Amino acid sequence: ARNEGEFVGRQGAGRGEDITDGRCAPCRHPDHHDPPSGPWKLPAGCGRDVHRVGVDRHARTMIGAATALTARLAVLAATFALFSAVAFVWLGDPRPAAPQAVSILLAWGLGVLVLKRPQGGATAVLVTALLVRGVLLLGEPGLSDDLYRYLWEGQVTAAGGNPYIHAPADPIWDGIAAHDPIRAAVNHPRVPSIYPPLALELFAVLAKIAYAPLSIRCFMALCDAGTAFALARLMDARGDSRSGAWLYALMPLGAIEAAHGGHLEAAALLPLVVGLLAWERGRPGLGWVGLAALVKLLPALVLPALWRRSPWLLVLVGGLAALTALPFVDGGSALATGLATYARHWSFNGSLHPLLEVSLGEVARPICVGIAALMVGGAWWRHRDPARIALWVGAAFVLCSPTVHPWYVLWVWVPALVVGVRAWTLLAWLVPVAYIALATMDPATGQWQEARWPALVQYIPLACALAMEWWRHWTRPGPWAPGPLAAASRSRFRT
Repeated sequence: ARNEGEFVGRQGAGRGEDITDGRCAPCRHPDHHDPPSGPWKLPAGCGRDVHRVGVDRHARTMIGAATALTARLAVLAATFALFSAVAFVWLGDPRPAAPQAVSILLAWGLGVLVLKRPQGGATAVLVTALLVRGVLLLGEPGLSDDLYRYLWEGQVTAAGGNPYIHAPADPIWDGIAAHDPIRAAVNHPRVPSIYPPLALELFAVLAKIAYAPLSIRCFMALCDAGTAFALARLMDARGDSRSGAWLYALMPLGAIEAAHGGHLEAAALLPLVVGLLAWERGRPGLGWVGLAALVKLLPALVLPALWRRSPWLLVLVGGLAALTALPFVDGGSALATGLATYARHWSFNGSLHPLLEVSLGEVARPICVGIAALMVGGAWWRHRDPARIALWVGAAFVLCSPTVHPWYVLWVWVPALVVGVRAWTLLAWLVPVAYIALATMDPATGQWQEARWPALVQYIPLACALAMEWWRHWTRPGPWAPGPLAAASRSRFRT
């Protein structure tokens, strides 16, 4: 009998065609014809176990059934996310029902983490992300009121005013906006704008389209779904699984903060991820990351990792920054007033800062800035992968900032999904616990009392997960590991 390897080698041009010449498909014995089914007696000399054919068919059937079940379970994760979004919208205003809102968000995140996620391509990620965020657009914003400031400052900018000089509560607006409900809903109305000029001009465009929260939320939801799509493309380019992109599309953090809260992070994270994708494909990527830095300042710390490929793009980004700031230069030093107020006085849900503040008082803030600077500087020195530098920038911000609103965690979670650091996904799941403070909010003043236990619930598991992941990487060889066993690999895979 001719051996099976020869038969396989003669299969029809890679199309899986059986060239049997009327003889046995398994062994091509001239006297052995394949009956329809069941065991049969092989001719002498065939040397093949006839029962193996039946076993192979049974195995293929079982594999097919398992594949179908896996696909159904994967669809279940997406369905669970959609129903969780419906439950959150059905709750109504989450402020008076903060414990229920937090419970829904935690259950939503846990379900996505536990259930098997889909394995579809980037287009499937985009469509699913749009569906989840589209459901959330049906509800009313309540977890944050930042989008009212976006709308007010956008209208002021569109009318030729300067939000850096005149805060929303400035009496100069009383004659023209005394009964404006958007102005009345702005948080911290005596603080002028803290956002970059390009962000104000974006707000102006959205306020022109519709002077209502839905315009901000729709735009941010589209940007956030685009981030999930770009993450899938980026992971394909890096040769990684799309699991991280599916996590971002289905987990509540990005969807809630963009489609429900309308936060500006969505508009900055999209060009940041697109810039990382461009870099991975051999292009500069600096223009995209520069655009992200003009919307929110934090991505500017990733630019030193990108400028070498096209230094002229850095000049272009600087020119664009000057051009967008031109309408506001009459503000002079007032351009930084709002941002300075935020840096000096804001604090909420911090991790390292509250620990230092107990013993050091006001000195804790500059110490945290110094620690963050050391972390970012070390990342610039050690790493060449912009995604990994973005991870360190986001980690320094989240760990050292006195204020860590839930949407701030997106700055570390998104690059963590790219480079495969799983511990930050734990924080992305747990950080909605911070919204429990809304249960103590005074409707008249907008102030609330922050408890200590939500921070412990978030940061103790994060610290344990980071320690375990660091130890695992230290003791395992590979290009991802920081330990001595990975020295040879790091010389070839410098990240």
